[in-house]
Amino acid sequence: MPEQALLAELVLTYALALVLILVLSRVRIPPIVSFIIAGMIAGPTGAGIVRTQEDVNVLADLGIVLLLFTVGLEFSLNEIQRIWRAVIFGGSLQMGATAVVVLILVMVGLHGSWQLGIFVGLFIALSSTAIVLRELSSRNQLDAPHGRLMIGILLFQDLCIVALLLLVPILSGKTALSGVPLVLVKAAAAIGAVAIVSRLVLPVLFTLVARSGRREAFPLAVLLASIGTAWVSSLLGISMALGAFLGGLILADSEFSHQAHAEIRPLRDILSGLFFVSLGMLADFNTIVGNLPWVLVITSVLILVKSAVAAGALWVVATPLRVAVTAGIGLAQVGEFSFILGRSGLDEGLLTSGQWQVLLAASIATMIVTPALVAIAPHVGSWIAKRTRQKDEAPDVEHLHLSDHVVILGFGVGGRLLGRALQQLAMPYVILDLNGATVRTSRKEGESIFFGDATNEDALRGAGVDRAKAVVAVLSDPYASVRAVTAARALNPTVPIIVRTRYTAEADAMVELGATVAVAEELEASLEVIAQAFARLDVPGNIIEVLVDGFRRESSGMRLVRAPSQPLDALPSAISGAPVATHQLESGEWAVGRTLADANLRAETGALVIAVRKGGKHITSPAADLRLDEGDVLYLMGDESDVLLARKRLSGSR
Repeated sequence: MPEQALLAELVLTYALALVLILVLSRVRIPPIVSFIIAGMIAGPTGAGIVRTQEDVNVLADLGIVLLLFTVGLEFSLNEIQRIWRAVIFGGSLQMGATAVVVLILVMVGLHGSWQLGIFVGLFIALSSTAIVLRELSSRNQLDAPHGRLMIGILLFQDLCIVALLLLVPILSGKTALSGVPLVLVKAAAAIGAVAIVSRLVLPVLFTLVARSGRREAFPLAVLLASIGTAWVSSLLGISMALGAFLGGLILADSEFSHQAHAEIRPLRDILSGLFFVSLGMLADFNTIVGNLPWVLVITSVLILVKSAVAAGALWVVATPLRVAVTAGIGLAQVGEFSFILGRSGLDEGLLTSGQWQVLLAASIATMIVTPALVAIAPHVGSWIAKRTRQKDEAPDVEHLHLSDHVVILGFGVGGRLLGRALQQLAMPYVILDLNGATVRTSRKEGESIFFGDATNEDALRGAGVDRAKAVVAVLSDPYASVRAVTAARALNPTVPIIVRTRYTAEADAMVELGATVAVAEELEASLEVIAQAFARLDVPGNIIEVLVDGFRRESSGMRLVRAPSQPLDALPSAISGAPVATHQLESGEWAVGRTLADANLRAETGALVIAVRKGGKHITSPAADLRLDEGDVLYLMGDESDVLLARKRLSGSR
């Protein structure tokens, strides 16, 4: 039966794809490439496993609908506004310049038409969101300056696919230039109609589903929303993919977006994987092998052109050269949406079968080398910036006249908190940050902040690292942190360098490179979770402190942070059997300079002092004549009202 034949073909093809994903993942080949190779093997020019390719294409089209629906879900109107301000110029210049360069190469080098040149240029200009995000995430670079820039450019490109799909019929000549205004008006009207219907219907639909309380109804509603908007769009004369994108975009700002994304993602991954399988089936293995030299040449030229054009475009819009080059190399591959555009161009006659085969093979090759490109990109960016002697804006050494100050590298949440603390302590500091908007805003607020690359020795020298009392690196880019620590240590062999890292393994590496202390977010977040959990389990505060401090000292990067503390088993047994509160004496409090006998807490308040910590040392049997000094921590045992009265007496606010 035909249904059984299709089922058998799908099972065998997915099994082949699974094997390839498991095997090729060991050499960091992206899953998308594994799907395409599975299609090449299973297709008519390969082993011939699939014979009913038309049925497979129907399911693949459904996968694209779901893919664009989830892309719409991941956008929001606020996000689009943010992208407009941050990357609209860089993204437009990157795509436009890539299209122009490829147009020239196609017309001059290959004697192709201008329509073909523009189409191939736009095809190549798109990069792979799925592959790049995965690689950035695996390398902890999503929040790095180049990572944020790449994400913005990728989102901009994904949004452009909607307009590019509308452009294909115009380039193919099936829509005359004279008829373009009418086509655009009809398309705008259709898009507006879909948007209005989606805005009116989808929120009501999901509200009713949520109120029903039926768990099974929600995924069905998501599937209906995605396929329904695609179907309505096709009736109005626009592509199903565009309609699905609009449906997702409408839901993006609703309270249902996260759950809708979670429900649709597994089905989307399965069916969009089938789309890449169908692409592989279109590839003619014999044609690719016969044109292998051309494929290799086109792949090399494509990577060089995309890297250079993207880096140049980003540099032109005032991006530091190191960051621009790193981001440009990371965007050098062809994207998954390019294949959607390519298949549309093939259907419209813009591409011949032979051109499509070569372009498809070269595109797959760029995807295969993407992990290696993302890995070497920061090194290449630093090397080029150093060789060209690019000096990021940095404070003038003669102008600052600072010494014994703190240099803060990075002005995110951590940098801001440190700056506030230093202000309260009246300690001088200088900040370097690569975010131009942050620098401009913070300078207006009176911060001593300068635009500068923390990996650049000239910038660090300008900030006075050679005269600094301490350097604190709170950067989001692990590679930049390594370079910053190395450069700062070279400028000042004795300055304390405190650096924040994401993982404990990175912290250990930083200490080996010369950091005085490396604080791992992974460790500190876990310790805070432990402390918060124990606090709500009624474990005494001093017990929690000793436990957490002991765990912290097991990390080599934290050994110099605190003075040795009293082991847990050295504290009196009474502490572990009763509720204990702590009170640290501050300057000006009544009890400072008095003895425990003068405080007379037991008689006056009912609270008992069972331990005192002086300078990091615990005194577990404090004598009555023990003098209390500023900074001492008293461990108080008693009920809540007793402790409250004791604190009031100690502070003198009775």
